[in-house]
Amino acid sequence: MDEVRIFMLRLFTGIHGKGAFLNGNPIKVSSQTVLMKSLLATEVCVETVVANYCNVVLLSEQAGTKRDKSTMDATTNRINSLLFKVRSLRMSGSCALNLCGIACGRLDLFYETGFGGPWDVAGGAVIVKEAGGVLFDPSGKEFDITAQRVAASNPLLKDAFIEALLQSE
Repeated sequence: MDEVRIFMLRLFTGIHGKGAFLNGNPIKVSSQTVLMKSLLATEVCVETVVANYCNVVLLSEQAGTKRDKSTMDATTNRINSLLFKVRSLRMSGSCALNLCGIACGRLDLFYETGFGGPWDVAGGAVIVKEAGGVLFDPSGKEFDITAQRVAASNPLLKDAFIEALLQSE
């Protein structure tokens, strides 16, 4: 069975105040407490450039990610620093699926900066919260859905994860 088909067989849902579910079954975040035993997910989708024309966001040639050497070096250096503090790293290619991975306990830690916009995190944010997880800015500040910066974990790992993220900047 190919990878796309496997993802098609998974339906994550979350309703504010009602819980989070995978294919109708309740899910919850992991109970991992040790950063070094944690599975981290991230993406190399840095500093998204979104064209705004007549107050309409255009997803076209004008939109994309900033891939200059200094930006990419900073991104890969951060990932390299974090690799020494966690068990392993995953990149699925999807902010929303990474958030769902946190919600169902398959992932312990996730951060991403520079994703497309609120639509990339809105659904996943509800699912993570309803599964008992926490969302925050990678700097440790409160999560802002419009900031194009997100981090998520279970509540037990949050402080250690923020410390690791700050040390990796």
